[in-house]
Amino acid sequence: MENCSSSRKIIHIDMDAFFAQVEQRDHPEYKNKPLIVGGPLNRGVISSASYEARKFGLHAGMPLSRAKRLCPEGIFVTVDMEKYLEESRKIRQIFFQFSPLVEIVGCDEGFLDVTGCEKLFGSDLEIAKKIKGKIYEQTNLTSSAGIGPNKFLAKLASNMGKPNGLTVLENSPEMIEKIRRLPVSYVWGVGRVTCEGLNSMGIKTIGDLSKIPVEILKARFGQSLSKFMNEMSNGIDDREVIPYQEPKSIGREITFSKDIDNLETLKSVLLFLSQKLSLNLHSNGYKGRILTIKIRYSDFKTFTKRITLKNYTSAIFDIYKSSVNLLKEVDLLRKKIRLLGLSVGGLKSSSMLEDSLFNEEYKGEKLTDAIEKISDKYGENRLTVAGIKGKKPHK
Repeated sequence: MENCSSSRKIIHIDMDAFFAQVEQRDHPEYKNKPLIVGGPLNRGVISSASYEARKFGLHAGMPLSRAKRLCPEGIFVTVDMEKYLEESRKIRQIFFQFSPLVEIVGCDEGFLDVTGCEKLFGSDLEIAKKIKGKIYEQTNLTSSAGIGPNKFLAKLASNMGKPNGLTVLENSPEMIEKIRRLPVSYVWGVGRVTCEGLNSMGIKTIGDLSKIPVEILKARFGQSLSKFMNEMSNGIDDREVIPYQEPKSIGREITFSKDIDNLETLKSVLLFLSQKLSLNLHSNGYKGRILTIKIRYSDFKTFTKRITLKNYTSAIFDIYKSSVNLLKEVDLLRKKIRLLGLSVGGLKSSSMLEDSLFNEEYKGEKLTDAIEKISDKYGENRLTVAGIKGKKPHK
C-alpha cells in the first residue's frame, strides 16, 4: 500500500442486500429466510439475494433456474423497481444533507466527500454514524459504511463490515497488513472471471496482486485493467467524487416468461411500461422528447428504434401512442420476442418547461398526476390503466 495517506475524507454507503431487504421489511414472513429477488423464474437472473440465501452460494446475476437448484427452499419474488427507487430517493436525499459532493452509484450505494465538513457535522466517523442512523430511522433499512482516504479504500471498508457495519481504513501498519491479506476479489473491478484468471496465476490476495508488475498482468488482462488493478491493490486512487448528475434517460423493460409474437399482447405490455415510465418521470419532475423501444428476440439479438417527439412529455398516452408506432417497425413474422423495453430520454426538468393550460398534453399530464396521487396513497399496483387489467405481464 504505497499511497494510502491523503487529506481527503471519503465515505462509502452501501445498502445491505437492498432489494431483498426491502421485501423482508415489507413482508415479515420473509425475515431470516433465504429470499431471492428476480424474475421470471425459468429464465431470469437474481437481482438481489438476502444474506440467508447467500449461504447457499447464491449471488446477483446467477440464473434463477440454478438458484432454485442450489436453494430449493428459497422464497422467490419478482422485482418491484418502483418501490426500490422510492427508497433510493429517500436515501439519496439523506446523503445531500451532509455534503454537496455526492456520487450516486446505482440505486443502492454512493460516495460522499466530507472533507471540510467537520465543523458542521463532526468527524467523518460521526458523519457516517449519522447517515446510517437517518437511513434506518426513515426507511427501517440497514446500510454498511466505509471510511477511507480515497474511493477504493472507502468501498473496500464498507465491504469488510457487511452487513450493517462501519469500518475505517487508516494508513497504519496493522491496517495495511490486514488489507494485504484480503482475497483479490475485494479489489474494485475484479469480477468473477478476472478473479479466476488471477487465481490461476497464483495471485490469491491483494498483497499478492500489489507485488506483480503491470507488464506481467498486461499480457493477460490488457494495459488499462492491469494498470488499474495494480494501482488499486497498492491503495492508489486519485479519482474524485463526481457530484450527482441529472439522468439522461429513464427506462423500464420486461423479460417474458415465454417468447411472444402476439401484437395485442405486446401492445398491452407497452401500455403497462408507459404507465410505469410516466409515473417515474412525473414523480422525479422530468419530461422527455426521445422515445426508444428495445426488443430482444428469442435468438438474443437486440433491436432498438427511437423517435423524437414533437413536445416534451411525461404523459402516459403520449408515450404509449408513440411506442406503438415504433412497434410497427418490429419483425414479428420470423422471430418471437423475449424482452421488451421502453425508455424516455432527452430529459428536462418539468419546472423549466411551460405547459399550456388548454392543450392535449396538459390533459395527459393531469391524468398522470391523478394516477400518481392514487398510487402514493394506496400503493403502486392498485391502479392500472384500462387495457392492462388482467394482462399484467410477468416481470
